[in-house]
Amino acid sequence: MKGKILVLLLVFVFLFASGCAGEDSEAASEESDLEASAEPQDDVQQENVSSGSAKDHVVRLEYYKVIRPSELDVQTGDTVSWWSGKRQGTYILVSEEGLFEDQELAYSVPYSYTFNKPGSYLFTVKDVPEMNVTINT
Repeated sequence: MKGKILVLLLVFVFLFASGCAGEDSEAASEESDLEASAEPQDDVQQENVSSGSAKDHVVRLEYYKVIRPSELDVQTGDTVSWWSGKRQGTYILVSEEGLFEDQELAYSVPYSYTFNKPGSYLFTVKDVPEMNVTINT
């Protein structure tokens, strides 16, 4: 009886370990894909969009009053996606120039905006003024 329990326990451990390894390799693959497309510009990950020469840019809102990057240069027609790294609660993204209504950002649910007019735009996080990013087109 003890032998069967030991074998069953080993099977479960093996299945659990193989499932975890698959998730890790998949996550590592996704991370390496993102790193491969990243340009060395303040940890901004940029990916080509399938239509034309427009690009996607990522702005990360992190804990401890950090937003990365703090300044970003994009081309007209490029899209910026804001991602919240705050697991509990939300951030409120504010466009100081009124490009869009205030956006509530939940963890891992991005908000994207395409910049179609040249200019310099300031975005802040409501109630956390030191969390801001300037986007220049």
